[in-house]
Amino acid sequence: MFQSVWRPHARSIPSTRHYIRPCVRHHVTPCVRHYIRPCVRDVPETSRRPSRSLVTSQKHVTLQRHVTSSRNAIKPSHLRCLQNQYPRHKSTVSEQYYGLIDKGLLQEDLKQLMLLEKLDKLQAQFDSYEPPVAKSFLSRLFSSAKDTDEGIRGLYVFGGVGCGKTMLMDMFYNNMDTHSKLRIHFHDFMLDVHERIHKFKSSLPPSHVKDRACYDPIPIVAREIASETILLCFDEFQVTDVADAMILKRLFETLFAEGTVMIATGNRPPDDLYKNGLQRTNFLPFIPLLKRHCEVLDMDSLVDYRLVNPKPLNLPGGAASFVRDDARVDELFHHLTGVEVSGAAPRTLRFLGRELRVGVSRDTVLVTSYRELCEQNHGSSDFRALAKTYSHVLIKDFPQLSVKYKTPLRRFIVMMDLFYDRAVKLVISCHVPISEIIDLSGAGEQAADDLRLLMDDLHLTEAEARAMNLFTGEDEVFSHKRAISRLYEMQCRDYWDLPHKPGKLDK
Repeated sequence: MFQSVWRPHARSIPSTRHYIRPCVRHHVTPCVRHYIRPCVRDVPETSRRPSRSLVTSQKHVTLQRHVTSSRNAIKPSHLRCLQNQYPRHKSTVSEQYYGLIDKGLLQEDLKQLMLLEKLDKLQAQFDSYEPPVAKSFLSRLFSSAKDTDEGIRGLYVFGGVGCGKTMLMDMFYNNMDTHSKLRIHFHDFMLDVHERIHKFKSSLPPSHVKDRACYDPIPIVAREIASETILLCFDEFQVTDVADAMILKRLFETLFAEGTVMIATGNRPPDDLYKNGLQRTNFLPFIPLLKRHCEVLDMDSLVDYRLVNPKPLNLPGGAASFVRDDARVDELFHHLTGVEVSGAAPRTLRFLGRELRVGVSRDTVLVTSYRELCEQNHGSSDFRALAKTYSHVLIKDFPQLSVKYKTPLRRFIVMMDLFYDRAVKLVISCHVPISEIIDLSGAGEQAADDLRLLMDDLHLTEAEARAMNLFTGEDEVFSHKRAISRLYEMQCRDYWDLPHKPGKLDK
């Protein structure tokens, strides 16, 4: 299989895209492409990709493949922790999936097989995909309107927690040859978008300060992102912030027009995104845009594979990182760092013109308290900075959370998502078990109290206030299952074996 390395022309092109993609047979390109043939003999025979004719003739191979009784007897194992076992050679996602079944690491799941078929089809389409922005002038001139407007449709996969949707997306992402790809938590992506918008506005010359309203930074930021990546893979596509909701349509309208392909996983169908959110009418045009450019797949499953046969974690004084007393936290801190907590020192993190100082730390191990993390005025950028800096976070005095106090609960859920995405090892000292750490009782009473306060402050009738649907607590109830499932996974040895994913604070 050939690979073509596309290099930009000498002149500056704002939407220039750098990427590496496989070359198709009989594909004729300008002389700016340089072909590189890999050494085939270095590739194992079992790793070589089947021909396109074979893939075409076996369109439903992922759904028809027979599994022997010995495979059916294999017990499911931890899903997320298989990421570092995915092969890097060019093969279909289905081949890798069945390879993991052969090794006894997975079992067949009908919902997963449906997604596998879509991913295999996407991978085959990428072999001959040329984004519209990368096409030459002659290609655009002689292409039909349909070819110009229609690119590859991405995927929006939604379903319950622990059903394997993120695992399969990561397998697809790791299997793509292009360097122009990005796999990121959606919340993290939107933080980066807002930072780019801020930098653009700050870069405007003083003479244009009065006219800044005339400069729309969103298409410019979108083209900048599109010039860096052709494939966007989002984990946890969830819209909760009004600032994100207001710009999504314009942002993704430009991304899709530039030929960027999106694959996203989430817990809600598209029609339920940003449900009950402020100014949702301004967000609604994004939903048909998403459906037009992404195929929607329901992958809801009754099985949470994170809870199936987890491997116990052996730590000093016990087998779990969800402990019952602060003394265990001190013991684990000494085990991880070689020093006592009293010998640790506070550290100040500086990023985006801000300073963050939480708890005490030694190297990449932080020990702090729930009050410092979730009851202070910390935002998602603060938790992202912590996730980039610390590989282990130990939290003392963790109470039972309640939907009656939504703000600290939301901070905890955001923190969990960002920590999980970077494989941060979390140790919590709490007096209740994991299954009871979020108390959902009383949600209706608190919602009624908030509704009355809203009616008094804005002078609304009860019908008008209920129509706004701001205080149902539905988002917290919906997210708590994901948080509980991930907390269980964080107690497993496989999760602790995952390498931490650090990052620079200014990016």
